[in-house]
Amino acid sequence: MAKIDWPFGPADVVALTASGAQAISIENRMTIIDGVTVEATGNRTLNLTIDEEVSAGALLLVKSKTNGTETTIFGTGMSGATITGVAGKTKTTIFVYDGSNFVEAATPIQID
Repeated sequence: MAKIDWPFGPADVVALTASGAQAISIENRMTIIDGVTVEATGNRTLNLTIDEEVSAGALLLVKSKTNGTETTIFGTGMSGATITGVAGKTKTTIFVYDGSNFVEAATPIQID
């Protein structure tokens, strides 16, 4: 049976580990990167593998909570400014797929 993508099916949610390079597969029109459930204790670099079925206009929401001033670096498949954390705070930003890469569409904001 074929997978039903967002907005008719659920968004994909991908959890990050506390630090290091994060290999993330993008297979849906909406993906939420959960960097809050496991708080960053070191710098994290997000590297994407984008499925050929993902089309331009797909969305990627990145949420990151840090223990201190750890950074979230946007690596392979992404284009955006590095997020520098604030101890115990959550920052979010959104990316839009342009057919080649996910491009940051908003300045990261602190939500708590």
